[in-house]
Amino acid sequence: MSVIKYSKNPIITKEQVPFPVNSIFNAGAVKYKNEYLLVCRIEMPTGRSSFLLARSKDGINFSLENTPCLTPEGHNIYYKYAEWGIEDARVTQIQDKFYLTYTGYSRYMPLVILAETKDFKNFNVLGPITEPSNKDCALFPEKINGNYWKIDRPSAENRHDIWISRSPDLLHWGGFEFLTEPIAGTWEADKIGISTQPVKTKDGWLVLYHGVRGFGISYLYKIGVMLLDLKKPWIILGRSKEPIISPDLDYERIGDVGNVVFSNGWTIEPDGKVNIYYSGADTNICLATTTVDYLLSVCK
Repeated sequence: MSVIKYSKNPIITKEQVPFPVNSIFNAGAVKYKNEYLLVCRIEMPTGRSSFLLARSKDGINFSLENTPCLTPEGHNIYYKYAEWGIEDARVTQIQDKFYLTYTGYSRYMPLVILAETKDFKNFNVLGPITEPSNKDCALFPEKINGNYWKIDRPSAENRHDIWISRSPDLLHWGGFEFLTEPIAGTWEADKIGISTQPVKTKDGWLVLYHGVRGFGISYLYKIGVMLLDLKKPWIILGRSKEPIISPDLDYERIGDVGNVVFSNGWTIEPDGKVNIYYSGADTNICLATTTVDYLLSVCK
């Protein structure tokens, strides 16, 4: 099996949102109480983004809630770091809590904010866990060597590399270490960033990432996969040489930002089936399916 795009994509468009929005895209994904939940980014008519919850029993047909589940205004003392919008949540379950890592935008540049929930109704915003400029952050779902771990993408001057760090409590981070960088002359030549929350497999931590290459006056966003060591997650065991998802269909090429496929959420079934939720052209939410075994094979 390879990666198969769902024949009836996109599965969610802005017409399904029960109030006016510019677009809906870039959803974090998780399974909770026998439901598939997507924490969708919605861009409001003001141009600023909030999060909206989508629910499904089958992972394909989603119903959208009537109001956003988290807004910039819901950030209380941290509002000044989210004033211009909150974007692109990744969702990781650690024991009985679900943690959202997402980008807060403001005059202070993008940074990563952490929030927690037990029921996807009440969200506790814990505040920034990086300095600016940083985004594309995902937490590992369990402690490794006694610490929590996160992957993110700090930007400094012309560097857009993926880094990894550790924490005793999810709030105080250190041990910062470079993980990987764009590969010159390839589909991921200009910048890269982590896409999904890492998933534990028999061979290592599996995680999707996005790669970007300049193309004329615009950019091409594609999705790849990498494998990290289970006990030493700063070691890359394998990485796809080619993208596993590329923007080659109209709903991925034409939209607010053309020629983009972007994922920050996936679900993995006990039998190894994988649902990848991704967006086309920053305008919709789509589905692609594959298996853990196939993703491992392309990393090797």
